[in-house]
Amino acid sequence: MSGEISAGTGKPYGLERVCRVLELPRSTIYARKARELTNVVPLVAQRRGPKPKMPDADLLAAIRADLAASPINGEGHRKVWARLRFQRDIRVARTRASCV
Repeated sequence: MSGEISAGTGKPYGLERVCRVLELPRSTIYARKARELTNVVPLVAQRRGPKPKMPDADLLAAIRADLAASPINGEGHRKVWARLRFQRDIRVARTRASCV
């Protein structure tokens, strides 16, 4: 619309006036133009930090096997994490062991 010519003056309206009338910030227009000009690839949500050595599916299977072998029902994540770490030598963060 900022490229349109005014019938009264014969001049283009301009981006500032168009944005003021439409109540849009000019930064949005400039950002959209910049995005169209560059080939920006949107970010894919991924886990931050280094990749874990053990995939989630394998860890889940190990946790379930540990819970099934335990004589006590309803043990907490700290005991499960400790048994995985010290008895099976599976080193994962306690937060990953508690997600199940």
